[in-house]
Amino acid sequence: MTKIVASIEINAPVQEVFAFASDWRRWKDWLIGLSGFRPTVGITLGNGTRYAYRASILGLALDLETEIHDYEKNVGWRGVAISGISHSTQWVFEPEDGRTRLTHILEYDLPLQFLGALLDRFLMRPRWRRRLKESLGNLKRILESQKESKPAHENAAGI
Repeated sequence: MTKIVASIEINAPVQEVFAFASDWRRWKDWLIGLSGFRPTVGITLGNGTRYAYRASILGLALDLETEIHDYEKNVGWRGVAISGISHSTQWVFEPEDGRTRLTHILEYDLPLQFLGALLDRFLMRPRWRRRLKESLGNLKRILESQKESKPAHENAAGI
């Protein structure tokens, strides 16, 4: 199983970062290579929530569905594959002096023993590393630019 870890520090409180990052309607704004997000059960936040979406990489479009586990507000969650390629994700939010350290962990298995390992090592893994880094950078840019656009008295009040 391949494991990719990416972290970033965002100059915003953990509550703000978590609220934005956990909103499935906003994922299209900052996650690279993933699209068409939609909930597939009656709940849209927390344990048991399921999302269908499409991952595009190397010219392939993969339809996936993930179920949320271990959800804890302002702390994180795990996503476990329900359909599509075997994978899991973990999102960890850590407060640090008014800022947030966000860590995203992606684990996946490619089919085809030998060919899958070569494909992963030389093509998939480098691309997913870059996408995770760029996605977290997008999130940081969006959240920090929102903070900068607030009037000074709102920033000081923490609103």
